[in-house]
Amino acid sequence: MNILMVGPDPRAKGGMATVLSNFQQYYSHPEQRLFFLSSWSEEQKWRTEWRAFQMIRRIIREEQIDIVHFHVAQKGSFFRKALLARLVPKRCRVIFHMHASQFDVFFQQSSIFIQNQIRKALDRLDRLVVLSDSWADFYKRLTNTAVTVIPNAVKLPEQSIFQLSSKTIVTFGRMGQRKGSYDLLQVAREIEAIFPDVHFVLYGDGEAKQIAAVIRAQQIQNVSIGGWIDTEEQQEVLENALLHFLPSYHEGLPMAILETMAAGIPNLSTGVGGIPDVIQDGENGMLSEPGDVKDMVSKLTSFLKDSRRQKMYSVAARSTIKNQYSLKAYHEKWMDIYDALR
Repeated sequence: MNILMVGPDPRAKGGMATVLSNFQQYYSHPEQRLFFLSSWSEEQKWRTEWRAFQMIRRIIREEQIDIVHFHVAQKGSFFRKALLARLVPKRCRVIFHMHASQFDVFFQQSSIFIQNQIRKALDRLDRLVVLSDSWADFYKRLTNTAVTVIPNAVKLPEQSIFQLSSKTIVTFGRMGQRKGSYDLLQVAREIEAIFPDVHFVLYGDGEAKQIAAVIRAQQIQNVSIGGWIDTEEQQEVLENALLHFLPSYHEGLPMAILETMAAGIPNLSTGVGGIPDVIQDGENGMLSEPGDVKDMVSKLTSFLKDSRRQKMYSVAARSTIKNQYSLKAYHEKWMDIYDALR
């Protein structure tokens, strides 16, 4: 069986590219072969998109593709994949793997006409795969296509790299309102008065300039911006991280949370998207409601004061990934999906 994966360049930034990269590096099955077609890249966006439209039928024909597995977000990503899916021959099965963090907002803010087009595109699929039960409930209201939940997964490092002596709180991903970056700045200001030696570092892209301007204007001394870093650099950063802090308003299931937990780094995040499926508040990490700065400060203060709690969350976080979100189990679920569709 031959499977064609269509999505962003696996070398690109972002969680979806990381998922594709993991498929490319680690997926192995004696009777299933993966092929990859990039439909988006940062450096040559339009050329990559145009090439995907030109190449998809040819690849399907020449490589005798049985299943086309599209990696999909919202807005432009959804419409590109919906158009590409129309080019797939009827003999092939089509999967939409939904990574979108705000598909509900995107759908609700669309016109009635666009909403109908979205429903029609989803109804033409053979399978819809989503990241959590909450997202499954949402998509089941839009389509009659079968919906399967497969949470994201990560490669488990050989050992935990958590350091109790660390004083650095990190954030990975795109900066902006959706990620709660401005709430993070408020939290940091309050934490500075209690723990002056604790420092927050934001790694990623997005609204970095706007965030930096707020830091300067408010003279926040304990926050800095580290920019976008690659996987190797991320490992070095995690070796000195006490906590990963992601106060998002909308999410699918962030790879950054899974990757940090796998390394033994506890998380403080919010109960949105698939995050509550992974983080159990007070057991393997901490959860607050989006925008609840007061609660975030309270939980972070308790965490920073209690080394036993820090160690407990670290051990439990890594155990959660090992037992439930390992790549081996993840890829076995995909093998079953492909076999069911053949």
